[in-house]
Amino acid sequence: MPKSGSARGVRLVCPKCTARFTVVAFITQAINAAEYWKQRAEEHDCDGHAKALAAMRSSDGTKNPLKASKAAAKGKK
Repeated sequence: MPKSGSARGVRLVCPKCTARFTVVAFITQAINAAEYWKQRAEEHDCDGHAKALAAMRSSDGTKNPLKASKAAAKGKK
């Protein structure tokens, strides 16, 4: 029976745009981890990452959906 494990988060750097991003994955012992992380870094969506960063910078701040729904519920009563 294989050992159970947990997901591991790794901070990677895109070789094309040098952006830093996090990938969370469960890697078994049968997979070459270094090759897997290298492949994930090469598959980075540079345009999507840039759009997400621009949206975060231009917004008023992060909005917690739980707090927003509680505020809406209080306003309706």
